[in-house]
Amino acid sequence: MDKIDLSEVCRNYRARVIRVTPFDDCYLLETNRGPKELHVWPRVDVMRWSFAWRERLARQGFREVERFIRTRDAKPYVIAGKQGVTMTDHVRKLEKLPPEKDTAYQCGRVVAMMHLSQQESNVLLPGVDYLKQEQIKAEAECARAKSLLESYRARFAREKGEKRWVGSLMKPLLERMERSIAMLGSESIAPDAVSVSHRELLGDNFGLMNGKLYLRGFFRPSLSVQQRDVARYLRDLYVECRDLARIDSFLDGYEEIKPLSYADYTLMLAFMARPREVWRSVEAYANRVSDSKEASVAGIEQALQTQQAVDLLLRHIAERAERPRSETDYEPL
Repeated sequence: MDKIDLSEVCRNYRARVIRVTPFDDCYLLETNRGPKELHVWPRVDVMRWSFAWRERLARQGFREVERFIRTRDAKPYVIAGKQGVTMTDHVRKLEKLPPEKDTAYQCGRVVAMMHLSQQESNVLLPGVDYLKQEQIKAEAECARAKSLLESYRARFAREKGEKRWVGSLMKPLLERMERSIAMLGSESIAPDAVSVSHRELLGDNFGLMNGKLYLRGFFRPSLSVQQRDVARYLRDLYVECRDLARIDSFLDGYEEIKPLSYADYTLMLAFMARPREVWRSVEAYANRVSDSKEASVAGIEQALQTQQAVDLLLRHIAERAERPRSETDYEPL
């Protein structure tokens, strides 16, 4: 990232800067108009896209989102060299969302509104390219897992106990990875039905301010497709709460604004099906024992428990996807 002159950037705004505190993801400014955040965008096109969907979302009636403060020249951002810079109000503290079905429903509605705003933005980013990137990453990870399996078997095939048990997990792990890759490349997914969003929607992106649902964050430059957004959020939500009713409430709220097609569900399940925690813990264990280091299977055991919960979620969403909908013939998930 190129260095920028913060003092020069700040002169574009009406606020007088008193103090600047750098953080990993932004600069916190104390100004005569209250605390502000300054975000540097390595990609100007992503910054413009982010501005466009935020403004469109506000025009649709949802204003509880971080919007870009305009400069003295009424511009929503500053171009500094090859980078963009935006200023937003700093939200000091948000209340945590109550773990209720109605809250999940409202979150689903807001995410669908955000996705529609991103999809209808006049700053277009090709969703199909980001889906292809996801496929390439998944294939590379699967190839790494295959290589690990071969080397592990060659060295520890005759071992007993924990090493043998870990080896027995690798084949079904690979099968899950391959299934996820196949679903990502499903012929039912039309290129024009794939739209760009943030790489990961997290619980931290939501909060309550003055009793209203508030949407925050999304300043990172990494992007993916909208179905990954939803899949990550629902996966984390279910692992935390183990409440399928809240999952349905979120999806009910989402589909009230933006109905999900069978292809949408296929992509969501493809991202959820990746055995993330199990793969990472098995890879870490295998690398340690291969280097003749102490290794524990505790992390693997914990990851398998998480995977069991995710499997319940996968079945539930797959059943929801099979409900009658407007599309024609399709293969069961």
